[in-house]
Amino acid sequence: MNQYKEASKLLGPLLKKNGPGLKSLAFGGKKKAPSKAVYATVCHTLRSKQVLDGVLGIVDKARKDFEGLRDKELMYILLYELLLGPYKGIRGGGGVKRVIMKHEKALQAALVQLATEGDAATKNVISSGGGLTSGEGSSLPTVKPSHWPKYIRVNTLKATLSEAVSSAKEKFGEANVAVHQVVDNVLVLPSTVNDLYEWDMIVRGEVIIQDLSSCLTAVALGGGNGTRWWDVGPAKKKGKKGKDKNGVVMLDACAAPGNKTTHLAAIVNDGCEVQNQVIALDRASERIKILEKRVKLLGGDSGVVEPRHQDFLKVDSGDAGLKNLRAILLDPSCSGSGIVNSPDRVENSDSSERLRSLASFQLLALVHSMSFPQVNYIAYSTCSVNVEEDEAVVAKALKEGNAKLEGGERWQLVAPVSLKGWKRRGLEVEGLTKEQAACLCRSDPFDGDVTNGFFVSYFERVKVAGEGKREGTIGGGGVGENADNYELPEGGAVKVFKEGMFKVEEGGEGGKKQKKKKGAGVKGVEVKGAGSKGEGEKKRKAPSQHSMVPADISDIPKKKLKKMLYKQRQREQKLERMKKKKKAEGGKRV
Repeated sequence: MNQYKEASKLLGPLLKKNGPGLKSLAFGGKKKAPSKAVYATVCHTLRSKQVLDGVLGIVDKARKDFEGLRDKELMYILLYELLLGPYKGIRGGGGVKRVIMKHEKALQAALVQLATEGDAATKNVISSGGGLTSGEGSSLPTVKPSHWPKYIRVNTLKATLSEAVSSAKEKFGEANVAVHQVVDNVLVLPSTVNDLYEWDMIVRGEVIIQDLSSCLTAVALGGGNGTRWWDVGPAKKKGKKGKDKNGVVMLDACAAPGNKTTHLAAIVNDGCEVQNQVIALDRASERIKILEKRVKLLGGDSGVVEPRHQDFLKVDSGDAGLKNLRAILLDPSCSGSGIVNSPDRVENSDSSERLRSLASFQLLALVHSMSFPQVNYIAYSTCSVNVEEDEAVVAKALKEGNAKLEGGERWQLVAPVSLKGWKRRGLEVEGLTKEQAACLCRSDPFDGDVTNGFFVSYFERVKVAGEGKREGTIGGGGVGENADNYELPEGGAVKVFKEGMFKVEEGGEGGKKQKKKKGAGVKGVEVKGAGSKGEGEKKRKAPSQHSMVPADISDIPKKKLKKMLYKQRQREQKLERMKKKKKAEGGKRV
């Protein structure tokens, strides 16, 4: 009976709507991990809960008796053992057992009725004893994750890939260690490898057992356009107040337990002299504790990750404290339909009503992500294989999110450069073109992929010119304080003309001379009014021979161009000072 009690304590938090996941509870705390038998009992009870509720719904007298029980968790464990467990009986004694056995015949009859009249999913659960193997009438193919390779992510906050490879070969044998060819910093070990939790690199948080599919989100966001947009340059550069240039900030909207959070933090701090930060949000107090512990183990407590107990939907997109925010990782609650043999939540049926509710929340969160004016990059993912939570949400978010944008900006799907070798792509649905669907990444264990089911999409905010032409990504992020203040004229459209000069055409009325804007005083810039040719224009010298601005700037993002202008201005001021100094000393002209 002690085994049942232990299982019921583990089951309790899982029955709560926003409770932590099973793996987090079982292996993430200070207490000793449960035995395999206890863990298996809880897994099977969770998968069988819908069937058990169906049985109680048929046996009215039993349902009334069970409503008076305080220990509902133990009731579900014992019901599973009696009706679906390997022994088809309850070992030991106790008050809850007595109540159940009082209605044993009626409960067994109700189970037979469900097995005869229930849908395919119900029949599959009953025939498999709460497992996921396919039974007669099942709509699910047989999936054996025990045959899958084991994936180990190298935590580059604490170790290097070469160190992990060397250690793994020493422990498991050279023939058993491979490096994944698509997802960076992931080792692949055979399914037969055991004792992973005894590996010292895992104990120290230098490597992490993490399913391959769940690594995709951070990889897509951190390396989506291949430009290292989060790398702001050398730390020695000072801002106005003499402080080191600030790094960029990213936000993980639904962060617990923290594997994706620390993965993103590792990617965006790789080779950077300035520290970038991931703000990790979670609205559940129990999950935030797990997140904090995980972050500490994996080296995120040095400042690269900041856990916050906060609901993402309540975060104000205009919050001044998020001025350096450039990207959002959104991996919200979902049906978990892609997860095989490892339930993290109570598995309810994927009814149309439930999927609609989940998709509504997911859409709300994704559109909210798009509302942050300073955010230029978003990754949205689920561990679901349902179109309703995946492609359909993306299509609706593009429509709703873009409808709220102004100033010639829009969100668009981009195929992540960092995942160009990933084979399975998105599905073409209403609202998404074939080209857009090809930007999406999927994994499907029910169709041969040796990893859990997953979906990833990557968005960039872009500036459009003319009829839908992309002028360039607005992002770039992480420019210094002075460069941020060094602005092009509002509403300016940059064009190229001979000898590498460029002009900024401002809005205006009737050729009226425009007020000089900050940033317009760079040599080689011509500021013109919008009236008749030559009217209200102020000409300046051609760029100096030391110009840092290329001749063709048509594809340069706005913030990068601002930064280049700022550096050009600084260099010209330095040259001017040198000229004056030489002249004063009677030296040659520079």
